[in-house]
Amino acid sequence: MVDPIDEYVLQQLKDFDGHKLRNTSKEGLELNQTEDEKKKLEEQKASFEGLCKLCKEILGDKIEKVQVSQRLNESPCALVTSEYGWSANMERIMKAQALR
Repeated sequence: MVDPIDEYVLQQLKDFDGHKLRNTSKEGLELNQTEDEKKKLEEQKASFEGLCKLCKEILGDKIEKVQVSQRLNESPCALVTSEYGWSANMERIMKAQALR
């Protein structure tokens, strides 16, 4: 979904054909996890807590928070939007409209 209209449509369209639609670039994405995976994630969060605090201190007000996630496989980090905020693509669209 790369067309500008897609951003507007997905803000209003919450489900399709019995499936709930979610933007994967927003926080709060919950993947189906087993109890073992949930336990492992909690252990990882505890072990990386110091690193997360250090990253937040270094980046300061440029970011809201740093946290451990299981949504990534090969990338070291991901920038996500708050659950009710604009996605990066929507911000780009709105800035382009304001400059015309």
